[in-house]
Order: sequence, then structure tokens, then C-alpha cells
Amino acid sequence: MQTIANKMTGELGDALHLESPVRAIGQDAQGVTVRADNVTVRAHRVIVALPPTLAGQLRYDPMLPVDRLLLNQRVPNGAIARAIAVYEEPFWRADGLSGRSIALNSPVSYSIDQSPASGRPGMLSSYIAGPAARKFGRLDAAERQRMFLEALEARFGPKAANPVHYIEADWSKEEWNQGAMMGHYPPGVLTEFGPALSAPVGRIRWANSEMPTHWHGHIEGAIRSGERAAEEVLQAG
Repeated sequence: MQTIANKMTGELGDALHLESPVRAIGQDAQGVTVRADNVTVRAHRVIVALPPTLAGQLRYDPMLPVDRLLLNQRVPNGAIARAIAVYEEPFWRADGLSGRSIALNSPVSYSIDQSPASGRPGMLSSYIAGPAARKFGRLDAAERQRMFLEALEARFGPKAANPVHYIEADWSKEEWNQGAMMGHYPPGVLTEFGPALSAPVGRIRWANSEMPTHWHGHIEGAIRSGERAAEEVLQAG
């Protein structure tokens, strides 16, 4: 994903403003005004490409319709933490293992092999989600690492307990994520407020990985959502 972001950065050039979080979006008969910390942009239309819970933290003038406002309040991001254990080589492959595992009885419920194409170093990426992730976030650093590595050792053997490098991230504690990997819909939210999810609000269109009916929550779904929003903007003129 970083490669894709880098290529997009090269194409956008000076049109891309980093470290400029958007705070407010105003609309009038002629267009929209997007106000960020370091820049103000005037445009015909705007696409808000954020999860609903983060989109709801922007200021809108005029205010959003009630259904969209309530929808944003009801689609929280999930709690999830991730760790990457780095080894000199992907030793599990020599044992005939793929590195992918699912263990529903473990707080570390999922792992995948994320080693580079060259095969070195070996990298196992694993995840804790839901209530277990919230509990994980309250532990000290040593206990968090122990939890991840013990889970990997149980699946891939003693070599998994001794990585040469260990990295972790708790997305729920990151200001611009406030959870991951996607927003989720508690019972009744889609049936009550679903139409507001993609409905334009004046000159505002919406795009996020929570919207698509295919590949919901994944990059493929986010791309589908972005293409749909871009087509709507082009058709609207």
C-alpha cells in the first residue's frame, strides 16, 4: 500500500498537502470551501473519504441532514492491534507452513506471512481484535509482546519466540484512525440509516471502505467506493 501511496504522491505533486488535517467543510450555491490547518481550498465539489465516525468529527456548514449525522455516530471503528515479528528468514516455510493461521480460542486470532518477495527477512504479521484488543491496550509493553510471541510460538514452534525485531501498533490509540480496520454496523443501523451512507449531501460525496457491497473493509472495496464517488462528481459537473 505504501508503494501505491508513493506513486499517487508523485502524480499529484503540489496539489497534495501533507500534515494539513481538514477541520471544516462549508457549502454555498457556487461551491465548497474546505478548511484545513495549513490551507483553505475552494472547489466545485468535495469527496469525503473517511470512515463515518471520523467524517462525523468534521464541522459542516450547513449541518448534515439528521440521518447522515446519526449514521456517523453509529458506525464505530473496530478495536484492533497488530504486531510484526521479524526473523532472519521465514523458517516456517521449511516446515511446510504458510504462516497463515486462525485461532478462535486465542486473543491473537489471525496471522499471515508478510515476508518480502525476496524471502528475507521472514515476517509474521498477527492481529488482536475486539474486546481482546481493548484489554491488550491496557497492558505494559513487555506483556503485550509476550502475548503475541507466545501465540506465534504455539503455532509455528520455538523459533517464533525469538524474532530479531518486533513492531506493534494499536490503531485504536492513533488519532487519525481511532480504531481499525473498518467501521462496523451494530444491529439496526443499516436498516434504519443505510440510505444515508452513500446519499450526496449537496456538493459532498462520500467514499470509504465501509460503503461497498463487495470487499467491504478492504482496499478493493475502498477503490470501488472511490471510483463510484469520482464518477458521481464528474456526472454532476
